[in-house]
Amino acid sequence: MKKLFFGITTACCALFTNASAAPVEDFIGTWKLERTTVPNYVVIKQEGERLVALRYARNVLTNKIVERRFPASYANGDITIAAGETVIQARSVNDVATVTMLAEAYKKISSSTAVPTSEEMSQI
Repeated sequence: MKKLFFGITTACCALFTNASAAPVEDFIGTWKLERTTVPNYVVIKQEGERLVALRYARNVLTNKIVERRFPASYANGDITIAAGETVIQARSVNDVATVTMLAEAYKKISSSTAVPTSEEMSQI
């Protein structure tokens, strides 16, 4: 029975390991929160050898754009973002890169990693 279980487990792991995944380049760019006019962006970019995720959101009290930086790493089609209390997930779903934060879906709006300016964000 142990050998059967081990064989099934190995076969399942092999399926997941060989599954194709979105390359890291598919994640790099600017992502905007879907279905809202509130400026709220996640930018994933490469700084030298490191990946970094930047979150831009408007502070409702000061009406200024706030940037938060999170270190990120890529493995097997998923980007792990060290986000502390902010939960950001970037993963490949059916070979398509997706980004979610606090269960909200973001859509890619640019392959550029330029930071959205306050002026751009106020127009959205």
